[in-house]
Amino acid sequence: MSNKEQAKVKLSRTALLKSWFNWSAFLHGLYNWERMQAVGFAHTMKPIIDELYKTKDEITQALKRHLVFFNTSPQVGALAAGLVASMEEQRANGMPIDDETINSVKTSLMGPLAGLGDTITQGMVIPILLAIGISLGLEGNGMGAFVYAVGASVYAYAFSYWAFFQGYKHGGNLVEHMYGSGLLEKLSDAAAFVGLVAAGGLTARYVNFRILTEVRISDITTFNVQTQLFDRLVPGLLPLIAVLGFWGLLRKGVKVNHIIWGVFVVGIILGWLGIIG
Repeated sequence: MSNKEQAKVKLSRTALLKSWFNWSAFLHGLYNWERMQAVGFAHTMKPIIDELYKTKDEITQALKRHLVFFNTSPQVGALAAGLVASMEEQRANGMPIDDETINSVKTSLMGPLAGLGDTITQGMVIPILLAIGISLGLEGNGMGAFVYAVGASVYAYAFSYWAFFQGYKHGGNLVEHMYGSGLLEKLSDAAAFVGLVAAGGLTARYVNFRILTEVRISDITTFNVQTQLFDRLVPGLLPLIAVLGFWGLLRKGVKVNHIIWGVFVVGIILGWLGIIG
């Protein structure tokens, strides 16, 4: 065995676990608008860097190259962190991998992984967990909040763990295959479809208000606007219109807090006037 082969370093399981934990717990620890998750990514790489490099200059250079702009999904994006850990290991073993190559890989991955991760997390997992939690809560079961909180946490940590170690194990081949074959796009579309179905179910079941106004036609006959007009046209039409209206406001850039306060104010006023209930 040559001296070069004897000098090869291999990241320990402990260093990889510390790196993954730093990613999961501290990625948004110093989130900022200039470099987004850069500090969190550098902190993620700290256990890797400490084990691979020994001199102060090497450690300083390694930390600096990970303080560039970076922003992606905390769950699926862990795959990028695992991949970069693998690249750092290869670099420490003499592979011709420079700072530009590492940051180019990070930059090329953060967009596709963010799109896929946000679609899966915010478009599918969260709506499904909310649907289950809200359903239990409306039935008086206090486990609803617990199911959501625990389910979201288990998903976040379990998925990021799997993604991180898949990225480290398979290196660039995994992402290159998924991206080149169109699998990322297919997974994103499938997750978006499931999420929309869940969101539609939430809207139909839990967004509910009625028009209380009745129009007197004669001394003995009244016309109920809700039951005799809207319910006969399309059941649940008004909640659907409200949800689509809120969605339109969000697309126009209206802040969520403003929409929430607007709903409170309008709801209280119309309820007090006896128009809706």
